[in-house]
Amino acid sequence: MNITLESPCSTATLVAIAPTGTISLLAGNVSSGLEPVFAASYSRKVLDEEGRPKEFMLTDYAVRLWRERIGVGAGTPPGFITATQLAARAHLDMQAALQHFVDNAISKTINVPQDCSFDEFRHIYDLAYRKGLRGCTTFRPNPVTGMVLSEMGAGAEAPHCCVLERESD
Repeated sequence: MNITLESPCSTATLVAIAPTGTISLLAGNVSSGLEPVFAASYSRKVLDEEGRPKEFMLTDYAVRLWRERIGVGAGTPPGFITATQLAARAHLDMQAALQHFVDNAISKTINVPQDCSFDEFRHIYDLAYRKGLRGCTTFRPNPVTGMVLSEMGAGAEAPHCCVLERESD
């Protein structure tokens, strides 16, 4: 039997969207890809070279440019919506709009509130499956992991999830 493949790449991945939340910080916080802006200004916890948590205060690049051009020190452009203001369905709709054109699962995080019920949480994954998504990531803050991203001023004392003192958890 002789089998011929139509394309030498028929089983390979051609298109992928890399996780861009942290990568964007290396590019001056310019874009986080298809992720909506987490907040106009926020703090981000990362581990330094010695493994100690370090907190960085960031302002979204587009918001910062808008403030500079308008000449205001605070506030957001009209129609500005953050990731936490979007319903889970809106996050999934955006991911589904691109999934057909991407071979891999798409790195996309849905931030859910801490009081999200189990049924609401399960519904997100059921909907992702029905939309044909190859992956679905959620983040729900809790007392153990805290928050990696926090709106400016909120959650400043939240613990980082990956410190040596927590290794036994």
